[in-house]
Amino acid sequence: MKIAVYCSSVENLPASWVEGATVAGRWIGQHGAQMVYGGVDAGLMTDAARACKEAGGTVVGVVPWRRADQASVLNDVRVPASDLNDRKGVMQLLADAFIVLPGGYGTLDEFCTSFAYINFTHNRDKRIILYNPDGLYDPLLAQLHAFVDRGLMPADRLDILEVVTEPADIAAALDRFTEHFKDSIK
Repeated sequence: MKIAVYCSSVENLPASWVEGATVAGRWIGQHGAQMVYGGVDAGLMTDAARACKEAGGTVVGVVPWRRADQASVLNDVRVPASDLNDRKGVMQLLADAFIVLPGGYGTLDEFCTSFAYINFTHNRDKRIILYNPDGLYDPLLAQLHAFVDRGLMPADRLDILEVVTEPADIAAALDRFTEHFKDSIK
């Protein structure tokens, strides 16, 4: 199983946000899954990759050529990408699930692209876990519900999304996804 992790490259974020990245990476490593991420050594990306490696997991970094000099030494596999759009496409094809941790416009772009990709391709076996500490993504969730309320999106499109607010809830959501994943490949 391959799990994409989208998150911030910013340093010195709140401890609960770092804990969320650590919980996600550790769970991936402990369960013999592969972590697929942006591949650079920065911020929450480093925290998640380090936790994955320390737990015995494999880390796959999808690194745009422009950022090749920032590639993390934690990467077991480095997949080159021509740019950020190529990186998103590669990550979407590789991943069975997506974890969205705190991040800025890049993470928001990755979330929106993956959300649209899963729904557009009807690849409903893939899921997104959205870690929403401190209400960070409340405006995004309100917008998605506004799309539903105004008839711009069917409500069942939200079924691929699981929102969690505590670091431990990330691991529980991954446990639920694992059961779903096993059932879908039978």
